Amino acid sequence: MDVKYINTILETFNVTLEQFGVNNIKRCNIQKKDKMYLNLDLSTIVCFQGAVQGDVALSMPLDTAKKLASIMMMGMSITSIDDMAKSAIGELSSMIAGSSATKLSSFGLSTKINPPRVILENAEINSFETLAIDFDTDLGKIELNIGLNI
Repeated sequence: MDVKYINTILETFNVTLEQFGVNNIKRCNIQKKDKMYLNLDLSTIVCFQGAVQGDVALSMPLDTAKKLASIMMMGMSITSIDDMAKSAIGELSSMIAGSSATKLSSFGLSTKINPPRVILENAEINSFETLAIDFDTDLGKIELNIGLNI
């Protein structure tokens, strides 16, 4: 996968989180995986179709997910991951994927995204080579997984 496509998704990830007041976003680890396998407490996955095939996923510990959902829900205190919290975190990943798809279209890559899926279990998502990029934020750890075939 070309670095310009990865950088487009990374930029969108950072900008979107910052828009919601997530601060101190620091990239701390990059791992190349043979396939997309998610093994943190909560993951939200958006599937890309068209000129871009595959998935982009956010994975995080439950504590980070609760804090992120609280921010997404305008400061409401979230103490458990219920359907509303899942929806809020799913919406964040959808915003990141939608903005990424729009920016990828500037490279002539027409794509569409599907609604996000939120899971609370380990899962193998696709067999595409995946970059797993860990970020430390003021809310905790967030792992951005990019498993796309472009």
